[in-house]
Amino acid sequence: MKKLILALFVILSCFVISPKKIYAQQPSIDITQTTTKGNDRLTTYLDANPAGPLSWHNFLAYAIRYSIKQGVPANTIVLVLLFPLIASLIAASRHIIGLRGFGIYIPAVLSVALVSTGVFAGTVIFLAIISVALFSKKILRNLRLSYLPRTALLLWMISMSILFVLLAAPLLNVAKLMSINIFPILILVLLSENFLDAQASTKPTDAFAIALETLVLAFISGFILRWEFMQKLALLQPELLIICTVAFNILVGKFVGLRVTEWLRFRPIIEEE
Repeated sequence: MKKLILALFVILSCFVISPKKIYAQQPSIDITQTTTKGNDRLTTYLDANPAGPLSWHNFLAYAIRYSIKQGVPANTIVLVLLFPLIASLIAASRHIIGLRGFGIYIPAVLSVALVSTGVFAGTVIFLAIISVALFSKKILRNLRLSYLPRTALLLWMISMSILFVLLAAPLLNVAKLMSINIFPILILVLLSENFLDAQASTKPTDAFAIALETLVLAFISGFILRWEFMQKLALLQPELLIICTVAFNILVGKFVGLRVTEWLRFRPIIEEE
């Protein structure tokens, strides 16, 4: 119960601070879209900052510039370079701090979905999917169906709930929900299966805590993906970003002490000793 309360406090703090304030210094352009002004902005910035003479420490920067000139979207390259970084940070938060979440891949992919949908719209759909998944599970349990048909019906109910949200968006005048892409929605739908698996193997409160921790990790990771400084660093210094990511993972992997959550849990015993 304490973990659930802590997770709720963290996520509510994020929204009390207000995503608008947190993202006030960030570009409002969706970096996941290759046909928006974000791609032109990154390309313009790249043209304004020449790479200098070709050498061993900037050969990748030259390759990136050549690929972009040949038509590869700058947004895609930035996301590919930053995705291992946010995965590393999520891994570190689990290995050192002790946060759980739905693995490493799910929070990282969810962060991309939140960047694409927007924090508010993505959170609304995420909470709606979890609520419908819980409600649908209780209904389908009474039908006593086999696993595969039950899963198909669960996806049908979740799809209907998302359809309801999209149809209600014009009435609520939520422009971000009306223009949402299908791929982030599919990513959010996949989370329902992870949530139900977690609920089946743990207590309901622990499952909610894990889901909220996943959302918090995705929110922080999305902030990094939207950070203009990191986007420019990925384009101008890709070699440095790659090396630092590898070194960071090696350092984190060498850590063998107590996690922060474990230290807080066993602190009375440690202090007595």
